[in-house]
Amino acid sequence: MSDEMANYPGLHIPDNSPNWHVRKRTPKDLRQIEKRESIRRSLGTADKREAIRRYPLKLAEIEAGFAALREEIRAKPVIEAALATGRIEELGRAAIEGLVENWWSKRSGYRTHDWIDGQTMGDALREIADDERLNALADREGRDLAGDIADQLLVEAGAASRPHRSGSIKSTVEYPIVARETLAYRQLRALVGKGLEYEASLARDQLTGADSAAPHAIFNPKGAPRQTARKTLGDLVREYRKERERLHGVESTARKFGLLFRILEEQWSDDLPLNKITRESCVNLIGFIQRLPANGSKKFPRMTLEETVQVAEQRGHKLLSPNTVGSYVQNLCALLRWGERQGYGVEVNLDGLKPKAEAEVQRRGYEPEEMKKLFSGLVPFRESEPHKFWVPALAAFTGARAEEICQLRTEDVIRVAEVNCLNLTRFDTKGRAVAGKRFKNTHSERVVPLHRELLAAGFLSYVENCPADGRLFDALKPGAKGNYSHNLSKWFGRYKKTVGFDDPALVFHSFRHGFRDACRDADIPEETAHALGGWATINQGQRYGNRGAVKNLHRALQKIGYEDFSLADAVCP
Repeated sequence: MSDEMANYPGLHIPDNSPNWHVRKRTPKDLRQIEKRESIRRSLGTADKREAIRRYPLKLAEIEAGFAALREEIRAKPVIEAALATGRIEELGRAAIEGLVENWWSKRSGYRTHDWIDGQTMGDALREIADDERLNALADREGRDLAGDIADQLLVEAGAASRPHRSGSIKSTVEYPIVARETLAYRQLRALVGKGLEYEASLARDQLTGADSAAPHAIFNPKGAPRQTARKTLGDLVREYRKERERLHGVESTARKFGLLFRILEEQWSDDLPLNKITRESCVNLIGFIQRLPANGSKKFPRMTLEETVQVAEQRGHKLLSPNTVGSYVQNLCALLRWGERQGYGVEVNLDGLKPKAEAEVQRRGYEPEEMKKLFSGLVPFRESEPHKFWVPALAAFTGARAEEICQLRTEDVIRVAEVNCLNLTRFDTKGRAVAGKRFKNTHSERVVPLHRELLAAGFLSYVENCPADGRLFDALKPGAKGNYSHNLSKWFGRYKKTVGFDDPALVFHSFRHGFRDACRDADIPEETAHALGGWATINQGQRYGNRGAVKNLHRALQKIGYEDFSLADAVCP
């Protein structure tokens, strides 16, 4: 390849075309859903010079297509996205059991014998025994019936797939593109295998009228109860998951408890009797959680958790943060306390188990000179990408959290007692709860006046140009957890570094710290400051955050400023 062509990777003339083309390999993270190994676009010219001129545009077009695919994946629900990308390790046990339950419900005919004229009971029982022998023979011959069925279930559920190839022969059967050594796939295959075993037992019981098949949550939920059987960890997790999914949804449960359930299964096993769980075993489990690498499931998708710990220790990977560990411990305690309340035989002293999280960084607010530098770089976004200017501006002069601002609707900019305000509550102007709006806690919901600096910088003019029935910052799309602030917070973290702020103590949340400091500097009473910022108040009888208190809040807000920094001056220097 010539030095010139090395500057234009993928630029070539195919054998079957007179025109130049550009080709780019499909990125690794998209290969499960984009089945073409590479994307090729014609440059529509046989002239090399013209082809080089058009090259960047066509390459950008291909990259835009990749970006659109990634956005499509991010917009999918957790389970659907995991299947579409082949990352079944993100499915969670509940989704895997759901696939098997659906398969099992369609196979009821296999458990009910169809009598043939002249067939005896002995003939029917021998038929079932023959089926069992055939299954065993298939396993000995190297066939994997349970694995074949597991593959079929994944494909039917929407998993990324492609036909199997043997040399030049291409099968018509689609096979899922998944890592079969992952715990999730092994769980799916094992459940299917267990189902095949139960089919024979239940078919035999149906013929004889016996009730010999052991109880099973999926395959024989109405089986004869074992009076002496004790509840196991698997029973606890299964029932707790079902209840939480009904109350809070499948995705929320998978997001908050998925890794914890996996930890319990790998470290304690589903068969562990609940009365064998002790405080010591909980302490040991917490110690294991503290050794887990951050984002370990994504970094090492084909490893067990024990293996990820070993690799993390060898390579010095960053571990889970103390706050994240604390969240998992809190969820563990919630699970065990639920089991105790349900009479499952859990008797563990959980007091004080949650490790104390030591702050790694002492965050602070931005100084006035730092505010000037930040906003001088943000002003150009005011027209092209207004959310990148107005969300930080609102945070600086209301003290609101990023998500509280990013989820605002146009109708949330209201007038109360002749004062322009933000409606930071779950309710619309008619008092009806708005689906999808969420706040950290009940103290966070409030009505906050708009600071004079925001008005002078033209915020109301921006609002007037937004769709009346839409979101205030409709360019912001929800992240994987459904929060609108996710992508903006990531962008802001990168932006602040470009203007010289590498200090880990300075983040987007620093605007909230700075607002609290500004309240103190202005001698704003504690209750009023708490009402403005949505902090929990000491005296819960003081509820400044309602509409009747807006005039009081507005008067207090006028005292707040950042010395010689002016947002209006930044916009119109």
